[in-house]
Amino acid sequence: MSARSNKTKWFITGAVVVLLLGAFGVAALLFTACTSNKYIVAAGLPNPDSGFQTGTITGYDVWIWECYQNKRIVLWRTSAEMSAGPYTRQEAPCGEQTPIEIQLANERKRERAPHAFW
Repeated sequence: MSARSNKTKWFITGAVVVLLLGAFGVAALLFTACTSNKYIVAAGLPNPDSGFQTGTITGYDVWIWECYQNKRIVLWRTSAEMSAGPYTRQEAPCGEQTPIEIQLANERKRERAPHAFW
């Protein structure tokens, strides 16, 4: 085997390893940093009326539509430093609270600007 074919093998092997690591990195980023269901569960909704976050390192992101089409609509997800779960939609009659609002009633909250949802 010549020295030239060994260099070619090493080059090809290195290129394959770099491509695989790059593909893994992109896949990891897509699966941990993106919440793609937001536009599905919030389809057709205007800007929310209010929103808040709980926790410091981990907590909840909550967006509230007070009375849209005769329903109180709440979208929420869990979030942490570098990841976030999918959004969940809960509905209740206008003037009532959803289960997630009842669950988070005693949590410390930071208000979010409603236009920040979209």
